[in-house]
Amino acid sequence: MHKTMDPSTLVSTFNALPRNRLSPSGSVPNHWHISLRHVPLSPPGHLLYIINPQARFVHVEGPLHSDYNTASTELKASMWAMLLLKAFIEGLGSGSAGSVGRPWSWVSNDAEMAGAVGETLRRMGVTAPEGMGVAGEEENAIADEEWERFFGLLKGQVRGGGQQ
Repeated sequence: MHKTMDPSTLVSTFNALPRNRLSPSGSVPNHWHISLRHVPLSPPGHLLYIINPQARFVHVEGPLHSDYNTASTELKASMWAMLLLKAFIEGLGSGSAGSVGRPWSWVSNDAEMAGAVGETLRRMGVTAPEGMGVAGEEENAIADEEWERFFGLLKGQVRGGGQQ
């Protein structure tokens, strides 16, 4: 997919993806936890962190624009929405566009962003999932644990020049 796909094309492409209760493996719910994570490497920045808590499958999008911290909640929600649509359209890095399909549900550890992103997606015309929920303690704990693992690997690659 071309990175500069316009919002209406992103939405129509996303809405056309299949949507199933279970992930493509058929063994875990097609449920995703979304959060923003700070990366204190050089240059520092933020990534949109996407994880299926039960599968512990991790994907990141970004980095987000350097003015993210000073952006309004509406603009932040728009950034999240565009990156989420792109991520799922591209199959979450699986190498097979659309292979994951649309999520059955998604939640965030940030209640304000969950509401804002859900509203942004509705305004954009995303038909499902409807809105974004707020994650529970267990999902947040899994997301945090897997982020630590993922970030440790990322730090190792940066320090090792990307070679392992």
